[in-house]
Amino acid sequence: MTGRQQKIVEEAASFCSDVLVDGWKETVADRASGYVTETTWRKVMRGRRRRCRALARLAKAILAGKKALHDSVGSLAAWIGSALGLTRIEQQFARELAARIPLPPDAKLVAAARGVQVTGILVCLTNGDDLLLCQCFIDLALEETKSRLHALLVAAEGDWRGLASFRPASGPLAG
Repeated sequence: MTGRQQKIVEEAASFCSDVLVDGWKETVADRASGYVTETTWRKVMRGRRRRCRALARLAKAILAGKKALHDSVGSLAAWIGSALGLTRIEQQFARELAARIPLPPDAKLVAAARGVQVTGILVCLTNGDDLLLCQCFIDLALEETKSRLHALLVAAEGDWRGLASFRPASGPLAG
């Protein structure tokens, strides 16, 4: 991590510290455990300090899969345009339009990715790990503004379907 990135993460941790108190951990654990079986939840929360890194990779893969799905829909639209004899610019228009229109699974994929990241943060906090070394927190801090990250952590205390509103703001996984 660069010095600038480290500063961003440190500022985000400081800005969000009022949310990440003991009550947050219990409330978020209660919300998360409502989406998986008790056995699965216990296993995720048990030990293993490397679990957060695995959860961070999983969240990135979910968001990358969402982007790949959109890219595929765009490619299909362009292919159909080609089969219909459209010009290259018309095909490009169809590709870009189809790739950017929200798809039915978008909200679930974003909510799942954000839920995985929140769970990673919870695992780190439960293990007593330094938040500045929590890969899930780092990923969110580098992607979101401090205020959006704060809002995401507050939203994690409620119904996790609300996490769908925290889609990637920019970059290759946006949309």
